Amino acid sequence: MEANAQDPEPQPPPASLSPREQECLQWVCRGKSSADIGTILSLSPRTVDSYLEKVCSKLKVRTRIEAVASAVRQGLIEAR
Repeated sequence: MEANAQDPEPQPPPASLSPREQECLQWVCRGKSSADIGTILSLSPRTVDSYLEKVCSKLKVRTRIEAVASAVRQGLIEAR
């Protein structure tokens, strides 16, 4: 059967985030800074930033806000 021009393009599978990356991103979704997240998770702010940089790379986005939006759309984190 021929593909219909109106058929949506197949979507790539969702990115795979580590539990810690998901946790950091979930706190970003709640409006927390790297310093806040570091305190909550007993990490340095730089370590939090490193996790979030990896998230942005995996989701192919540039900012934390774009990462949150993409992760929510993909079902990787919940919008709260």
